Amino acid sequence: MAKIYHHERQLERDLQHLKQRKVLYQLFCIAGLCVIIFIVWQYQLLVLILVAAAIIGLYMFSQCSLSKQLGKVTAGLAGEDRALQVLSELPASYSIFPDIQIVVEGRKSQLDTIIVGPTGVFVVEVKNHSGVIEGNVNDRELLQIKHDGHKKTIYNPVKQVATHTYRLHRYLCQHGVDYWIQGTVYFANDAVRIDVAPHSSTPIFSVKDNGSKRLLCYIVERHGQALSRSEQRMVEKLIKQLLKEQAS
Repeated sequence: MAKIYHHERQLERDLQHLKQRKVLYQLFCIAGLCVIIFIVWQYQLLVLILVAAAIIGLYMFSQCSLSKQLGKVTAGLAGEDRALQVLSELPASYSIFPDIQIVVEGRKSQLDTIIVGPTGVFVVEVKNHSGVIEGNVNDRELLQIKHDGHKKTIYNPVKQVATHTYRLHRYLCQHGVDYWIQGTVYFANDAVRIDVAPHSSTPIFSVKDNGSKRLLCYIVERHGQALSRSEQRMVEKLIKQLLKEQAS
């Protein structure tokens, strides 16, 4: 099995932060209502009853908003976890670095997964969308049609991973390492159907279409820029440096 360099991911930090905010809002609302109820009971002020109603309304709105954010972050984490479970089946000669933050030329990218192995360096952009994804790989945005018929646009992950591979390549070049970075997109939700024409240089895989197996085969069997073990260690060392900077 491939080696995964586990660390606290950004989505995990986001999830913890959202949970803390939810608890704080609850405590604030309860404390505020207790104070108002006490004052109303003592002085019977109608205006404070209206204030209490406003606090309750604000609380319900904030909880609804936080619940949506929590759902989105939780779904994103679930997708990343499924992708890592699949990628862990790569041979032991591969190393996997999830959730790597990189800043190049003053611009930041959050790379879902970097894979380093004898067949090269890969960046896998993981998506956990459901429904139908339609569009052209050259478009800036794709159309997502959810199961309830709701439609929304999403930023094209092919273009997203192209930006990530460019910045990773620039980072490595700044440290004297010039290797091709291969980008791929993986839809980890089995409730999604991809209706996007294949992209010759950036393949798209979907778990629903046996994409997990095809993704692994693509990585292991890709005839690109092969790396020796010493070259792999050089790339891994530079990515580990990013992890140290990320943790500091």
